[in-house]
Amino acid sequence: MRKLTFNIAFAGAFLLATGCNKLLDIKDPVNSITTNQVFQNDEQAFTALNGLYSYLISGGEYEATMNPPLGSDLYSAGGITLAAGHLADELYHPSISGQYQYYAEFANKLSLRNPGYAAKIWRTAYKGIFNANALIQGVKASASKDFTEAARNRILGEAMAVRAMSYFYLVNLFENIPLVMSIDFNETQNLPSAKPTEIYQQIIKDLEEASGYLTENYDGNNTERIRINKWYVKAMLARVYLYVKDYGQAYRHANDVIGQTALFRLEDLSGVFGVNSREVIFQLKQINYSNGYGNSTPEGNALTGRYMTPLLVNAFETGDNRKSLWTAPLTGSPSNPTGFTPAKYKINATNQVVGGYRSEYYVVMRLAEMYLIRSEANLGRGQPIKTMP
Repeated sequence: MRKLTFNIAFAGAFLLATGCNKLLDIKDPVNSITTNQVFQNDEQAFTALNGLYSYLISGGEYEATMNPPLGSDLYSAGGITLAAGHLADELYHPSISGQYQYYAEFANKLSLRNPGYAAKIWRTAYKGIFNANALIQGVKASASKDFTEAARNRILGEAMAVRAMSYFYLVNLFENIPLVMSIDFNETQNLPSAKPTEIYQQIIKDLEEASGYLTENYDGNNTERIRINKWYVKAMLARVYLYVKDYGQAYRHANDVIGQTALFRLEDLSGVFGVNSREVIFQLKQINYSNGYGNSTPEGNALTGRYMTPLLVNAFETGDNRKSLWTAPLTGSPSNPTGFTPAKYKINATNQVVGGYRSEYYVVMRLAEMYLIRSEANLGRGQPIKTMP
């Protein structure tokens, strides 16, 4: 008999698997609760779901103790931005000794065999997938009458969306990756790499199924847009369908989100990343202040002082206010030149306050991307490009 357990040391963020011999009755560990207990009722199941989100923004015990800050170590809180920025020749450091850990990415050699942050993205993304898989399996295995259908649907939908998001980043950065759909070590330890088409098929399957489970509202404990709902799922579907060149579906989903004018609108550039921004479709809220970066977002903290390449800086056209509002000058030093650093998040390493008011959360998806996707999809369909209002 196999028994699944949920470790409660970090609000359900770590989900562990244990086994027992059917001839030997082993007592439950004192620091964990079994699957039957976790999914016995709505309240306990939602505690496990909270752990899924906690990991995405704060990591686990291992990631939370890392230095430099977590934003550079956790795939879902800034790690993708930093690694991809170096891969795309958008970020650099004038001295190789200043950011030697990004050399592999800067040299366009993203590989788990090279030193750098590739391994951190790989490890933390698969941890996110593991946590999502554990929730999905736990919900489906529960027969408790006190565990309502509404709660089951919400947990399944949000967990499937997280799994899809994680696989989307992994397949785009590493291409050939294992498709892990179980938390059973015996099933996953020797999985071969799947084809990218298989990964994309699973991503779309998860998102389409999740869409049927989730509501369209931002209410209750989601008024701050810190939980996944149907609109984030549709936004992800728009992105994924664009990547697989299904332009009709990409257009449809992006246009559906854009059409929700009662929920979404484009904000002034100074307010795009504010905590109450109506441009936000989904964002992550961090509540742990113990990791050294106070009330700044992980990415905002980690981007402070990173050099934007001249190629990126020169790409701003005259009059583009994003350069003045979303970047900041670097004055330079005897060993480093002047330049620009990203500054879209206004609370960062230079002005963070431990325990201070959080004026910004970490934005995962926003409306502006839907306009870009709709335009690209129209271009792919050979249709006129729709403009923003």
